[in-house]
Amino acid sequence: MNLVQLRENGPLGVRGELVIRGQAAGMRATLCRCGASKNKPYCDGSHHEVSFVASAEPLTRESEPLAVRNGPLRIHPETNGPYTVRGNLEICAGTGRTVDRVTSVRMCRCGHSANKPFCDNSHERVGFIAD
Repeated sequence: MNLVQLRENGPLGVRGELVIRGQAAGMRATLCRCGASKNKPYCDGSHHEVSFVASAEPLTRESEPLAVRNGPLRIHPETNGPYTVRGNLEICAGTGRTVDRVTSVRMCRCGHSANKPFCDNSHERVGFIAD
């Protein structure tokens, strides 16, 4: 099953057949969502240094169970923007509760979205820079 698990005040834990920036990336990754990592798109623990705050328990969105829960999970970090994720994906809260089920989503990686873990285009307002 493809899964993103939110970590309280921390990164995105991603599981599945990962393809990041068009390259096979194994079955697990920890992706930065605070915007401060020096090893983007991966977490390097910088969220501790910048006192990043993000709940691991966002509101549940109405969604239907996915017909297929695995397959390639394509993660594309947009230049100066969010992660565009394509593939069958369950987004789970830190407690394991399903937040949403999607086949395409834009997830915040600048750390400023008011709708974390989802992108609300705050990266444009704050001038987020990342390749």
